[in-house]
Amino acid sequence: MRSPVKIISAVLLLTVFSLCHEQLAFAQKARKRQSPRTPVLWRDPGDISSRDLRYGPGSESLAPAEPFTFIGEVKSGESPKFDVKDARGVVWRVKLGEEAQTETVATRLVWSVGYFVEEAYYLEQAGIDGLRRLSRGREFVEGQTARGARFEPRRKSVKRGPEWDWDKNPFKETRELSGLKVLMILLNNYDARKENNRIFYVSPPGGGRAEAQYVITDLGATLGKSGGLGRKRTKNNLEDFLSTRFVMGVEDDGSVKFDYDTRPNKLGMFTVLYPPYYRGEVKKEKSMRGIPVEHARWIGSLLSQLTDDQLRDAFNAAGYEEATREGYVRTLRERINQLTSL
Repeated sequence: MRSPVKIISAVLLLTVFSLCHEQLAFAQKARKRQSPRTPVLWRDPGDISSRDLRYGPGSESLAPAEPFTFIGEVKSGESPKFDVKDARGVVWRVKLGEEAQTETVATRLVWSVGYFVEEAYYLEQAGIDGLRRLSRGREFVEGQTARGARFEPRRKSVKRGPEWDWDKNPFKETRELSGLKVLMILLNNYDARKENNRIFYVSPPGGGRAEAQYVITDLGATLGKSGGLGRKRTKNNLEDFLSTRFVMGVEDDGSVKFDYDTRPNKLGMFTVLYPPYYRGEVKKEKSMRGIPVEHARWIGSLLSQLTDDQLRDAFNAAGYEEATREGYVRTLRERINQLTSL
């Protein structure tokens, strides 16, 4: 029979071992949670003239596969949305309305010059098994068929992180951040708020250091006229897109003056009664100022490598009719030339 001293010693030894093991496991989990991820905003796109703007960041093999099964409606944001699962088991967020086309085009243009965006696929018609009556967007639905739908995947390899701010990020004052701002102005994105900016944690295939990719997740309020609440602001409107001048000149401090003002005006000034919204709108517009000429010229040099046929591919991917497509392509080319001529 063991002595009480030996039994007590054994119990104490096991207790210490257990506590050490728990602390080690906790530390390993903490290290895993805090493992450094390389922040990335832009990656050299290589030969831009060879980029495939028909599929952009996606591909034919990754495109949504019928049949689709309805999961549920998503009531956030301005556009009608719902989630579905496709034949491969991939979950997709489906957006209806004006933004379905513009977002499909805008993601391809932003991606083409090296920035990170989400995949976007446009389907003229999509049969949705079990589609229920939606609270919004019923005009785009006939029975179990959705018309003019943008499909955006929810890939398991991508973890959606926090928002990121235009003025507080690791890339402040870099030409890459300026270039992304120029793209927002080029597209007349009147909704370039930080709420539409997300950090995506992406694990590269085959291992390697995980990345924290800085992404703009909503590019739907584009290709129309930019303006603040109370002004005229539109999306997916060629006539309004043509009405803006883009580059207005160069300021005394060497920054580019753009035809871009999204501050509230007229009746929109009543938003001052709700300070969080008003401050956010003013901050959004201010964040797009002060872009140095050399930074604007740099992003223009990248965009200038796109051919007109590539631009057409982006609009074809979104189902635009020929006349509208050609109007946008001409205007985008003119805007790109304005940047390279600075």
